[in-house]
Amino acid sequence: MKSLVSLIRLNKWTLEEKRRALAALQGLRTDLVRQQNELESEVVREQLSAKSGVEGAWTYAGYAKAVIQRRETLKRTLADVDKRIDVARDAVNAAWREMRKYELAEERNQARKNADVARVERLELDEIALTQNRIKQGERG
Repeated sequence: MKSLVSLIRLNKWTLEEKRRALAALQGLRTDLVRQQNELESEVVREQLSAKSGVEGAWTYAGYAKAVIQRRETLKRTLADVDKRIDVARDAVNAAWREMRKYELAEERNQARKNADVARVERLELDEIALTQNRIKQGERG
């Protein structure tokens, strides 16, 4: 059926779109984790710098407040992205199940068509065999 083939193609496209969206979210998550790691490395460098001089100690307090806010922002953003990733995964799974439903229906239709063709061929071969048998019987008789 052409309609099933069209539905399968449409659902594959939808599935790929959802997979791309999920991949983009996962990329965003990776970037956020990288930013967290860079922030922690920066904090270590700033702490060492603050220990080495008096002016560094004075400015470190303001820097520390900004780092705390940045950590919280990254933490909230990461939690939000994780929730969006879960939703996107569910959407990918639902799209895959929908596509698979149509693929299975198409496979059943194709199997039914193949069985019908095989049945017709078997009937034709049986008819040929019967005809040949009748001819042989007529020659003997």
